[in-house]
Amino acid sequence: MPLLNAKVQDVFDEPACEKNRSKDSKARKNGCSKPLIPGAAAGGCAFDGAKIVLQPITDVAHLIHGPLGCEGNSWDNRGSASSGPTLWRTSFTALTEAGATEKKPFDEED
Repeated sequence: MPLLNAKVQDVFDEPACEKNRSKDSKARKNGCSKPLIPGAAAGGCAFDGAKIVLQPITDVAHLIHGPLGCEGNSWDNRGSASSGPTLWRTSFTALTEAGATEKKPFDEED
């Protein structure tokens, strides 16, 4: 465990940060504040940020176009006053959304 702590502390060592240059080496380990990157506060996914707005609106169908990984993270990591274990989500792919001009690659009844 001490090795892991040392690695984590090494990540926070930012001697190039302007306000850290005047600090001693131990104080540099506290890191520098940096401007936020859009989407980073929401978990690194801009789609997740949009879900933060929709999440409180419960017991309705949210039809959203975005990456399913972000969708799963958003619901799994945040609480909601929703139906709890009856919450249902799915994803659509190009295979399930084939238009009228395309033949679906499989029969849904098989």
